[in-house]
Amino acid sequence: MTKHRLQRSAVHRIICGVVAAELRRQRGTDHSGAAEGEWPTSMPIGDDGLGLDSMEQLGALGALAEAFDLDDSLLSDTPPQTVGAWLDWVMQAHVAGDGRMTVATSGSTGSPRPCVHDVDGLLGEAAFLATQFVGRRRVVALVPAHHLYGIIWTALLPDALGVPVVVRAIGAPLGLTAGDLVIAVPEQWQALLRLIRRFPKNVIGVSSAGALNDRVAAGLLTSGLARLVDIYGSSETGGIAMRDVPASGYDLLPRWQLSEHGDEDWRLVDRHGRFWDLPDHVERIDNSTLRLLGRRDGSMQVGGHNVWPERVANTLRTVDGVADVAVRLHAHGRLKAFVVPKPDHDPVQLSAQIEQVIVARLAHHERPKSFRFGPALPRNAMGKLEDWA
Repeated sequence: MTKHRLQRSAVHRIICGVVAAELRRQRGTDHSGAAEGEWPTSMPIGDDGLGLDSMEQLGALGALAEAFDLDDSLLSDTPPQTVGAWLDWVMQAHVAGDGRMTVATSGSTGSPRPCVHDVDGLLGEAAFLATQFVGRRRVVALVPAHHLYGIIWTALLPDALGVPVVVRAIGAPLGLTAGDLVIAVPEQWQALLRLIRRFPKNVIGVSSAGALNDRVAAGLLTSGLARLVDIYGSSETGGIAMRDVPASGYDLLPRWQLSEHGDEDWRLVDRHGRFWDLPDHVERIDNSTLRLLGRRDGSMQVGGHNVWPERVANTLRTVDGVADVAVRLHAHGRLKAFVVPKPDHDPVQLSAQIEQVIVARLAHHERPKSFRFGPALPRNAMGKLEDWA
């Protein structure tokens, strides 16, 4: 069987996503040109172009080597000077079509963990997805191409469909036209529901990297979105299943089957007979359809990132003057916290202390954006923790 091969156009987009993410890590802020999506291959890397200093250039090389399974033996005698030189380095390593790619996901401690994938498998997934979206004219990318969702849907899929990809950002006109396939995360879809009065005809939306709110999904379809597809997957597995909203059941992608695993539990088995743990507890509807019942590890998605509310709560409990904390997901997609102060501690002063701790110890997506203070955590008549307004 002929292996799928990476195309330069897809690699170009992924390279720009990977380097932009590395610069964001080093600088603590977005690169000024990252929102434009792809830097020209002729763009210099140094002062006359991207403006990377020597340490940042080394960081970019390291990030690309990790992402594309590269080593220095394929580098030329002089360090890369342009974006095109990065691209040539990657393409040379993947010419045989049997390469690997690595993406990172965070564990419960927030430490990045590498997830390695055969490129052939990722391209195979994109080839199947292309059969489900025949007739698209463009892919409109609202997500970057350095994580697996962005890599498959905004780099590999456009090549498989034979259509261009355009990068857009919420806050500027999207310029959607008939035949567009819009790739976004749930928080972006929530914003688009409020920003777009009426979608053009024949626009399809795709959502992943978190639970898609049913109310938001229904509103988008009412606003004229022709179809909204919700993708279930993970950084470890890639895409697992998909559903057309408003269906509650997810249909497995062809590479997967469900296998019994203990008492009323399931795991995945791929076409090579390898077993994979599901991120969620699931209900098996039939041989190829499942329903999600909730995360196994207690995490949730905020802005496309895994977040563990109990880890956040434990961090807040270290603040002097905090007796107890509960953390939940707010309706607007960010975390909220209910704080019980210790006796004789003023909530106003405590708020300032809490703010200092969360800035120092929590990532942006982990920081609660809404706080409520009270003498005890809200519980129902059975003593079970309940939600709060």
